Amino acid sequence: MKKKTVQDTTSHLEEGLSRRRFLEYGLGIGKAVFIGGLLVGNFAGCTTASKKGSERKAGRKRSIKLAHITDTHVTFVGKNGTALKEESFDIFRDIIDQVNNMPDIDFILFGGDNINNSDPGTEGFDEFMKIVSGVRVPYFAQFGNREVSPIPPGIALSKEQYAGRMKGHGLDSGRYSWNVSPVSGLRILGLDTTIEGHDNGEITKEGVNWIKEQISKYPDDKIITLSHHLLLPTWGNRNIPKWRKKYLLKNYQEVNALLGSAPQVKACLTGHHHISKIQTVEGLHYIASPATVQYPHAFRTITINDNEAKLEFHQVRDKRIVELGKSNLLTSKNAEEYAGGSAGDILAYCYGGESDNNVTLKLR
Repeated sequence: MKKKTVQDTTSHLEEGLSRRRFLEYGLGIGKAVFIGGLLVGNFAGCTTASKKGSERKAGRKRSIKLAHITDTHVTFVGKNGTALKEESFDIFRDIIDQVNNMPDIDFILFGGDNINNSDPGTEGFDEFMKIVSGVRVPYFAQFGNREVSPIPPGIALSKEQYAGRMKGHGLDSGRYSWNVSPVSGLRILGLDTTIEGHDNGEITKEGVNWIKEQISKYPDDKIITLSHHLLLPTWGNRNIPKWRKKYLLKNYQEVNALLGSAPQVKACLTGHHHISKIQTVEGLHYIASPATVQYPHAFRTITINDNEAKLEFHQVRDKRIVELGKSNLLTSKNAEEYAGGSAGDILAYCYGGESDNNVTLKLR
């Protein structure tokens, strides 16, 4: 029988564990866990469940804050180009350290191309997991094209192997699209947009049907989707066929019609294109986040309240890396392909404007 590639994860982070074992596991390794929508645990910098419970009793609104980190491309192999491969682990350590020092982060979403998947065996993946083992909140991951299409093929992890090693963090063997509810009332749909052996993306018919089921099943939850490929073109009126083929989901119009018809879907988080861009269509926010491995070397935090989401932009703190990334981007193929007036246009395009970075969005 063919393995299913989508599966419903209905329990809050439990992933098959009993509630008692889940609680023991989380507290035993010093991590915070969510039980019944409350953050339970004791570690530096974290707001405790008892405090948040007191806030609710006092009538204050409970906000939810997540970090969206994508396109880290960590690797021990390769030289610096547009992507600063030689700096990838230092950048990633800095990003994780920043998140760990934010006292109000509830969970992290990794948006794909988390590893470059060009290291022999599991070397790059093992180092990635070693770093994330120090995060103080739960995290969930989705595929990027690099996780499903190692270069060269067969040298590193396959799609199935990567999913299995990410068990407990959204993905699992045979589960490529997933849903979790890390906080009561909020549901994350992790959409598999990848095509093995290719950089471009598409959601299969099975995947589209699964999205329909999830939307129907959870009419009262706020839903955010997490996927790798763009769901909307971000380059305006410029005609760049290569980009449309490489970065944009093949069946984006079908998928957007489905997501747009469900008012409980509030935002769609994507990566892959290594830019910062926010576009809103009939109240649904399409949020493309920048890469950490390429200029502007940044990630987002998103704070969700009842009817709005506050987005904040955070760069790597090493200015040498930022300047190196900027210099390399200016002489890249992407700069040539995007240039309308000058190659410098690519810097502003990838960095985004204030309305793409530090902004408060009304939720439909």
